[in-house]
Amino acid sequence: MKINKVNFFYLLLLLFHVGHVFEEAWGDFRVVGMIGLGWFFVVNWFLFSIPLVIFYFILEKRRTAYILGMLYGAIMTLNGIGHNIVTIVTGRYFGLAAGGFTGIGLILTGLPLIYYLNREIKGSKGLIPNP
Repeated sequence: MKINKVNFFYLLLLLFHVGHVFEEAWGDFRVVGMIGLGWFFVVNWFLFSIPLVIFYFILEKRRTAYILGMLYGAIMTLNGIGHNIVTIVTGRYFGLAAGGFTGIGLILTGLPLIYYLNREIKGSKGLIPNP
């Protein structure tokens, strides 16, 4: 696997995504209290498996995967922004909006990922259209 900018930022975003889930669990994110820690990890494992599959198809140079990768980057960016806004507005981190620290990482990796995926789509650098 060649580590280009798309692969680098995608892998980094996946890393921050995992860290984000653990930060939410550690900081008693509100959802953890609602559904329980076990179910929280089950749901997040499922949600994490989706971008893993997308990354596989990005490595295969599938055009649709690039579009879905941009959507993943956007969702993670908004997730990071949301955690930080709620923390700032409410002044509460523990028991409410935990996830702000890794949320900064989600923002700082999600935005460049969107940029580089979009740049490759526009350049059509050997992307395979889906049938």
